[in-house]
Amino acid sequence: MLVLKTKSDLQQLVDEGLEESLTLDYKASPALSREGGKAVEMCKDVTALANSAGGQLVYGIEEDKATKKPSAVDGGVDDSKITREWIEQILNSRVQPRMNGVQIARIDMETGKFGFVISVPQSQTGPHQAPDGKYYKRFDLQSVPMHDYEIKDIMRRSTTPDLYTELSFDGRQNSIAARVVENSELSETIILHCTVKNRSNTPAFHVIIDLLVDFDLTIPFSLVPFRQVGVRDEAPSAKMRIFRRLINSPPDLPVFREGEVEAHSASLAVQLPANILNSSVIWLETAIQAPGFSTTERWTIQVRNSILTLYPPGHPRNR
Repeated sequence: MLVLKTKSDLQQLVDEGLEESLTLDYKASPALSREGGKAVEMCKDVTALANSAGGQLVYGIEEDKATKKPSAVDGGVDDSKITREWIEQILNSRVQPRMNGVQIARIDMETGKFGFVISVPQSQTGPHQAPDGKYYKRFDLQSVPMHDYEIKDIMRRSTTPDLYTELSFDGRQNSIAARVVENSELSETIILHCTVKNRSNTPAFHVIIDLLVDFDLTIPFSLVPFRQVGVRDEAPSAKMRIFRRLINSPPDLPVFREGEVEAHSASLAVQLPANILNSSVIWLETAIQAPGFSTTERWTIQVRNSILTLYPPGHPRNR
């Protein structure tokens, strides 16, 4: 999620013109109010994020309704009785079942007033019901009622594995500098790490992990346990090489929610062409399959002036 702690952080969203997305919702400060049913609307928007992919609800940014882009940082919430504690009390008392992991940040607007950022993880205990008795999801930049099959799908999260990947560079960094090898048209070798984790209390005993990498990347040598199993040359992104690894228990350890096992991490060595190090976008995908579960996640490496930055699935800048 975005790190939003100051007015300057909000202003940067406006300056960049970062659009609303499935995981990012802008609200002008008057939308956060104790009057006129606004508290119910807040609960609808927060539960919609939790029932979907998670995300952030930002109070203090005015939005251009035509472009869906932020237009200005406003002066903040007028009502001094609206605090982090008030928001927590509303969510805890009016949303069923209670949500876990919600974080609320108060933003000093430098006017004597404050904005608020509500960061909401994807729920593993839902679906969560809003005060009007309905269940909501994020769809087409709105909070809309869910269908019966979608509600049942969320309920299955608590009884099946819910696996996801974390990609990083060496040292668990999400940003790294690329250097060109002398007398070469390629960068030095960069190690991309792929770790499988589980959000659910139900362990995964048999898992297939595919890591798909943009054809712009060169693979200088292979690293066990990943091995290339094919090529994909179709939408939604660029032509990609497919690398696969398996986790089978026994002899491997299952993928549990608790803790992280070193054996559930694997690495891939890559190099970038020197001619794309100034500015480019590199596509990555991870596809996970386990009994009763499957998911595909799309990542990007955005390159600017030889600096590589990883953006995870759902990140507003990963579009």
